[in-house]
Amino acid sequence: MAKAQIKGLYHNHYYLFDKKLENELMEEQEIEATMEEALKNKEFTVIYQPKTFTKNEKMSGAEALIRWYKNEKIIPPNKFIPLFEKNKFILKLDLYIFEQVCKDLAKWRTQYQYMPTISINVSKEHFTNENFINEYVKICRKYEIEPSSIDLEITESATIDEDIDILKVLNNIKAQGFVISIDDFGTGYSSLNMLQTMPIDIIKIDKVFVDKADLKTDNNMINYIMFMAKHLGVRTIVEGVETKEQMEFVRTIGCDIIQGYYYSKPITKEDFEKYFEENR
Repeated sequence: MAKAQIKGLYHNHYYLFDKKLENELMEEQEIEATMEEALKNKEFTVIYQPKTFTKNEKMSGAEALIRWYKNEKIIPPNKFIPLFEKNKFILKLDLYIFEQVCKDLAKWRTQYQYMPTISINVSKEHFTNENFINEYVKICRKYEIEPSSIDLEITESATIDEDIDILKVLNNIKAQGFVISIDDFGTGYSSLNMLQTMPIDIIKIDKVFVDKADLKTDNNMINYIMFMAKHLGVRTIVEGVETKEQMEFVRTIGCDIIQGYYYSKPITKEDFEKYFEENR
């Protein structure tokens, strides 16, 4: 564990196994020991962060996120998601989240005669099985949900994994009718090639590009990303918009959709229902 902490820093640093690392190890062991039971007991809860059209400030949909409520405490996703990706439990959790979203969509269709487009993160651990999407299609059919109502978010890092035939995976997803988003766009190394060769509908531009942008000039990386996306006919979402100045800047440069605390933080399903009743 100490060796893992210092990865890439060998020339300048050292690291000792200490109480902090021991506590992290015990915490990981406890999470692994309780994860199956937690899934069975529905301790994992889906919440939603709304997305907003820049042109009219109406809701365009939302991103489904996961929270783990254990003994009246919240275990942050950064505590369990990396571990679940490592031990492959993420395969079960992703399908659980997907089914919960489909249940909610079916409920909203009946109750409100309305179904917002919901985006759901898909871990790259699924992609070693090229036919993984068939499980998602089965769940859609079970709840009579059109795949076009669901936007599957894939991290940019998954597109450069040498062990994954990402083009084949994305073509399979697209053939089933799902919308495809690339999350954290611009933080990796494959952006240009990806936009030209892969069947992508939406790119989500990471909040770091907004945070670093000079809002008074158009000489920013985000401006060039936006120009490139529009030229290739790909829709854009900017994440992490937190202030009015950022919102106005993102609108000026022609972004399609905004996601961030300026409009809403992630909220419970019940609060999201109230939100879309007021903003759709």
